Amino acid sequence: MKEPSQDRSLEKLNGVVRELLALAVEDLRKQGVAPLIVETYRTKERQMWLYGQGRTAKQLAAKGVPAEYAHSGAIVTQTLNSIHKTGCAIDIIPVRNGKAIWDANDADTKKIIATMTKYGFEAGANWKSFKDSPHYQIKLPQPKYNSISSSNSTEFLTKVIQSKLKITADGKWGKKTDEALIAWRKAHKLTATPVLYAANFKTLFE
Repeated sequence: MKEPSQDRSLEKLNGVVRELLALAVEDLRKQGVAPLIVETYRTKERQMWLYGQGRTAKQLAAKGVPAEYAHSGAIVTQTLNSIHKTGCAIDIIPVRNGKAIWDANDADTKKIIATMTKYGFEAGANWKSFKDSPHYQIKLPQPKYNSISSSNSTEFLTKVIQSKLKITADGKWGKKTDEALIAWRKAHKLTATPVLYAANFKTLFE
């Protein structure tokens, strides 16, 4: 079976994820790192193809995946439900001297990990098992939304927002976070609501 093509476009990404990625990429370039976006949105078919790599038809059948997706190679994923399928994940690596770097221990890779984390992304390189250094995600409960609030955030992103609002960064979005966000919005002449829209992130990180 032919490998389904990768999608590197930004248009299919969730608005919050797209805006935070843009800020992170700008930050990385200022640090002298040349980031290469390898993949953004991923179709169901491509995820099944990736899952089929290194697995047998029998193993795939147990997961309800057609046998045609089985092919040789190293296992590269443990899931059929990648966050890529929701438009909330990106694979990104550094390029240096025209060469793509696939090394988790590379200095520029480490800068990408630190910078993406700084902007609220969960880094696959920091997972306890099956580490995935090119992978970054914001696992939003409602990925179709282009805003963040108490009902639609992650611990990683909430901590970053709380830090920017200068309150305790415990990753739990409650009353204090709502109050701090409303105060921040008022100070920036925005509607007094405890919601942070994608367009607000650039101002928040200034």
